Amino acid sequence: MDDLVLKFFPDDAPADVSDNLKTMTVRDLLTMTCGHDTEPKAVGGPSVKQFLAHPVPHKPGTHFQYNTMGSYTLSAIVTKVTGQTTLDYLKPRLFEPLGIANPEWGASAEGNSFGGFGLKLCTEDIAKFGQLYLQHGKWNGKQLIPETWIEQATSKQVPTKRNRTRRSASIGSKAMAFNSGAAPTMPFAATAPGGSSAS
Repeated sequence: MDDLVLKFFPDDAPADVSDNLKTMTVRDLLTMTCGHDTEPKAVGGPSVKQFLAHPVPHKPGTHFQYNTMGSYTLSAIVTKVTGQTTLDYLKPRLFEPLGIANPEWGASAEGNSFGGFGLKLCTEDIAKFGQLYLQHGKWNGKQLIPETWIEQATSKQVPTKRNRTRRSASIGSKAMAFNSGAAPTMPFAATAPGGSSAS
């Protein structure tokens, strides 16, 4: 989790790499604390190059900003490390054990599963993720996600502020929910501020 993001994409780095971008880690992607002031936008489809080119004015790990392109970049890291798309990597490790037969996940022109969006599942299959978390990562007697990882992924990561009815309310960013085992960690959904789920 403490691997530097640029380590995976040296050829996609901007010409002028800021000090904050140099320190951005996989953990920062998972917690959506990449250091961006605004959410990076995908122009013509998501790309790692667009994500890395976005200004990083805050020290990574200190400032929450919802970040779909960060989730996409996580998915690109999965492909770099495993040689498989996030969808293909998760099929035998998560989807099949949960009894999810035909998951569909769109891919970018770069060949990466979208990561932060585009996963198509039946309603009951989505509910299985919630049940898996309620069961501390265990499904049919098998530990699919380590219990300690569930605890970490559902814990407050960084203080955030959001304007609600003209008041500033302090809320906490939670880490993205992801599968962790012997192989690299995989994102599959995000917990947004306030605890609502987004996939």
